[in-house]
Amino acid sequence: MKSTIIILIGTVVLTACGRESSPDGRSQIRDEKIQQQIDSLKAETRALADSIGIINKKLKPM
Repeated sequence: MKSTIIILIGTVVLTACGRESSPDGRSQIRDEKIQQQIDSLKAETRALADSIGIINKKLKPM
């Protein structure tokens, strides 16, 4: 019985110590998600710039 209680308490402690449980951990997770979104937007911007460049090259001879 004691070992079951110790295992249960240990599981709760380990779960409570995750990144999601502290304000600093949550802000790090948020910052990582924001950085991923920024990286995605940068890639989209590069793709749009490339497309605009191709369109400009095709329109110049006209």
